[in-house]
Amino acid sequence: MNISTFIKHSTFKVGLVSLATLGSLAMTITSSVAVQLDFSSWQKIGDVVTPGSRAKLSTASLEFEDDYPATAGTFNYSGTAAGDAGLYPDLQDFLALADASALNIGGFALEGSAIKNTLTVADGDALSFDWNFRTNETVNKDFAFLLVDSTLIKLADFTDVTQADSPFLQETGIRSYTFSTPGTYTLAFGVVDVDDYVTTSALEISNARLERVPEPTTILGLLTVLGCGATIGRVRKKCLLKY
Repeated sequence: MNISTFIKHSTFKVGLVSLATLGSLAMTITSSVAVQLDFSSWQKIGDVVTPGSRAKLSTASLEFEDDYPATAGTFNYSGTAAGDAGLYPDLQDFLALADASALNIGGFALEGSAIKNTLTVADGDALSFDWNFRTNETVNKDFAFLLVDSTLIKLADFTDVTQADSPFLQETGIRSYTFSTPGTYTLAFGVVDVDDYVTTSALEISNARLERVPEPTTILGLLTVLGCGATIGRVRKKCLLKY
């Protein structure tokens, strides 16, 4: 094999290795990275517990008449009563809702619990979470919600429950919600008692995560480097052939 043939074959092999390496790097870079949310630092009102990546909220007070004949506090997670949302709109104030009637969906909101925090979502990122609405309600439309800034998204009310539950009467079962919109938002999760104080509903959040997608410019940068590498290889080959 003469020197020119050797250089030609060697350059081709190096090129294949470079492309394979780049492909591997590109795949690594374009794969999204899931960042799990920690609810323990989120602000809260009412009956809320936030053990790390999970959150449990209910409309339960600590009064005996809640869910009679159950023992007082049976459905309360934290030992703190749900916050007022009726005559004293503490829940609406916590959520920064200018209109106190914003929670009056299917009836009058009387009490509830919520957590909130500020989250920055980049272009292409997605927030996902699993949720379960649990309730003893069979008449009034207690509901669970997601609040994105001032946009209220109802997740479920008692008409959506399909499964038997314990100690609650029924539940929706685990469901997921995903959205992908860039920006910085105040997010809140909550649950509300509608039209009565005596029947408890709850919202449980788990597996909340932010799927981060890398900047496309990173990949373009690698392609640029590969282009430069290929150019240098061609120049070097010409020099070796010349001599």
